[in-house]
Amino acid sequence: MPGTHDLWGAVRAPAGRPPPGSRQPFDEETLMDTSDARPLRPAGRRTPGRRPARALTVLAALLLTAACQSGGSAEQPPQVSGDEPVTLTFVNAQDPGTFDEVIAGFTEANPNITITLETLPFDDLNSSVQSRLGAKDASIDLYDVDEPRLASFAARGYLADLSDLRAEAEGKIDPKALDATSYQGKQYAMPRWTSTQLLYYNTELLEDAGVEAPSSDPSQPMTWQEVAAAGEQAQQAGAKYGFTFEQVDRYYQLQPLPESLGGGPGLEGEGLLTPAVTNPAWVEAMSWYKSTFDSGLSPRGITAEQTTPLFSDGETAFFAGGPWNAPLFDEAGVDYGVAPFPMFEGGRAVSSTGSWATGVSPFSEKQEAAKAFIRYMTTDATGAWQASSRNLPVQQEAFSRYLSENASDTRSEQLAAIIEHELANNAVARPTTVGFVDFETVMNKAFADIRNGSEPAERLQQAAEELDRALAKYPRE
Repeated sequence: MPGTHDLWGAVRAPAGRPPPGSRQPFDEETLMDTSDARPLRPAGRRTPGRRPARALTVLAALLLTAACQSGGSAEQPPQVSGDEPVTLTFVNAQDPGTFDEVIAGFTEANPNITITLETLPFDDLNSSVQSRLGAKDASIDLYDVDEPRLASFAARGYLADLSDLRAEAEGKIDPKALDATSYQGKQYAMPRWTSTQLLYYNTELLEDAGVEAPSSDPSQPMTWQEVAAAGEQAQQAGAKYGFTFEQVDRYYQLQPLPESLGGGPGLEGEGLLTPAVTNPAWVEAMSWYKSTFDSGLSPRGITAEQTTPLFSDGETAFFAGGPWNAPLFDEAGVDYGVAPFPMFEGGRAVSSTGSWATGVSPFSEKQEAAKAFIRYMTTDATGAWQASSRNLPVQQEAFSRYLSENASDTRSEQLAAIIEHELANNAVARPTTVGFVDFETVMNKAFADIRNGSEPAERLQQAAEELDRALAKYPRE
């Protein structure tokens, strides 16, 4: 909870051994996934303007206290000195309309500034930004930064230093969120949102199967083994599928599986540049993952974009996904409940986290205006709220408002308690390393192959060998 607990469980290079300096000459394909595997679509890219229909009032009250203690209050949008017209280009990968409200709020106080949105598909964002900034193209002023990719962009000199904005944000944005967007002691982007994961269940399908609904107590998650067994019972009673991950074959959501068994994030050593995906915990976790598809519990042949409708349409008994799905399920009229994200028997509870940040191009000729807009959309309470869309803002007062502006019922209170507990205790971020894109690309391919029948131990060994080659280009100190 902001102001009380850390929201981020960042995985970073070991202290005292920083990754290489900010201008090392890396391979030109470092920042992009040029393979057939789809890169992670980070949490947070959702239809704008839809606030959750269910309030999270319990957590809201706690967060409001924290925000008041921080001394924060709504501010006027920062005004940029000078009357000369300025046009900022903001390259992003969000749904249309996401930033309309925050842009309107900022430009009302700064009528000389126009903000033009250049919206790209997520799959194209990193390669486009890389290509243009690699050529020192000044047409990009600010852009979306997927947090685990920040180190790669900063190391190549593609992000301006925003450390002055961090100083202003301290006490208003959770420090772990700021740490997750820094590199080698400098702030290279400003965080907007955070995320966690939940287990949704279809009440009717479980009742038909005689399966007891899981507890909503945040400290009593189901085990993955129990989810599989209950899902199989639901299938026997008529459910098409027993269980579905939202972001199937993607590291963001699958990282908690080996982490729950103590296998780590998959990278270790100096700069987190040594693969560690063949240990017994990784093999066990991926063996369980494979078994859900071998048995028919989970569907093969679908993409991450096709999973949410399976739950909305009543076709799967359990669904692991983010809190942004709740309003979609409300609108679909699904009779559902919420439970904490599962863990392995004998392991520990772990949940995914992290989301989008905003950075400034060092080649922009309008950096001061770009920084003023970022300050408003991330640090100012009103601006952060306007920029939040359906996501969880990391600005403390905006987070409180996000939770408190909606009506309350029992399920929303349960959802609030789960989010509060997971962000405070179980959140584990993706590794912060210059080699993350290479790592994610290789692992997402491996996950897809395992889903389609590859033996986990052999495929993970192959992935480790691929990673050894891919990460060899990065200097170690």
